[in-house]
Amino acid sequence: MKGKKNNNVKFLILSFSMFVLFAAVGLYATSSSSYLDISELLHKRPGVYMVRGIVDSWKVEGNNLVVVLKGKDGSKVLAYVPISYIERKYGPLNQVIINKGGEMVVKGYWNGKTFEVSDILKGCHSAYQQPTAST
Repeated sequence: MKGKKNNNVKFLILSFSMFVLFAAVGLYATSSSSYLDISELLHKRPGVYMVRGIVDSWKVEGNNLVVVLKGKDGSKVLAYVPISYIERKYGPLNQVIINKGGEMVVKGYWNGKTFEVSDILKGCHSAYQQPTAST
């Protein structure tokens, strides 16, 4: 009888431990998948982030589309998007219309001064109503 009771206690401890582990992993996954506002990014260390901002202005500079993203508090960050990425995802750059004042959600590397975009999760553009180019 004593051996059976020990097995039940071990099973309960193992079950509880697994529950806590999965809860922690789930919590981490949901918190790490959310994005930051541009104003929050300015206080972060260099690293990979998903950020949200409002397009203040943009220009073509070399092989990049440089987008000025504005945060809730008015702070601004330069986001560099490779033109090759835009053309691969949306088609020719001259057919992509970027809407000033539109929301943009991007993933990329923050180096402490500028943001190097690796993926556009939500764009503020239209490409003459064409669907996204397949990759």
